Amino acid sequence: MKLNMIPIVGWLMSTAFLGSASVPFWYVWTHCGLGVRYFYFLPEVFQSIPFWHVVGLFIIIWTLRSMIPQLATINNSAKTS
Repeated sequence: MKLNMIPIVGWLMSTAFLGSASVPFWYVWTHCGLGVRYFYFLPEVFQSIPFWHVVGLFIIIWTLRSMIPQLATINNSAKTS
């Protein structure tokens, strides 16, 4: 069961999880200079993203990923006789 499916409590838990998950990404991208060094071809506004924008992007990506239907499934179960 996905956390976003539980009203209010699940939304808060999901936001807290995604907020804490976005801290390392934001730190490496902004303070360590990953955005400036390796993604110099992007516009300057995307090379140094504010923290709350990163949290918002993580929430949007998480929500869109849960809305897209799974196109293929793989079942890897081996049966021995």
